[in-house]
Amino acid sequence: MFLTRLDLQDDPQPDMWVVMSPLVWSDPLFGRIEVPVGFRTDLASIPRALRNLKMLDPAGCSRRPAAVHDWLYASQRRHGLADKAVADDFLRDALLAEGASAAQAAAFYYGVHWFGRSAWESDAGALETRDFDTPAHYAAWLASARTVIRGTARKTV
Repeated sequence: MFLTRLDLQDDPQPDMWVVMSPLVWSDPLFGRIEVPVGFRTDLASIPRALRNLKMLDPAGCSRRPAAVHDWLYASQRRHGLADKAVADDFLRDALLAEGASAAQAAAFYYGVHWFGRSAWESDAGALETRDFDTPAHYAAWLASARTVIRGTARKTV
């Protein structure tokens, strides 16, 4: 479950947002996940043509799960998250926890599961300053970097 609210500010880059206060999730399966201040997110890369569908509205209940999902993709290699399915499973489970319908959670899940491979692979390097709004936020995160997923999450079949 989410322990904090999502505090976003629009980024100068189109369709991007900046996390302005830590976004924290905690549960027995995924453990504690914290998205740091300054991290840039596009809220799960929902194509512009689909954003008018209420089910995929990036301003709806998907905001917090999408921000964490983007963080999991971006931070995968630095923290040993070698399985894209774990990040995608998190998105589905978090959407359900936020009150999404089973159909809405499935739409997001299959969207990232089927079409997120290129984003997963392009994020395969360690986090860089480009993933943060300022070099100072990147440096602060780097100085206090913790494991991203500490729970028991495993790939589901």
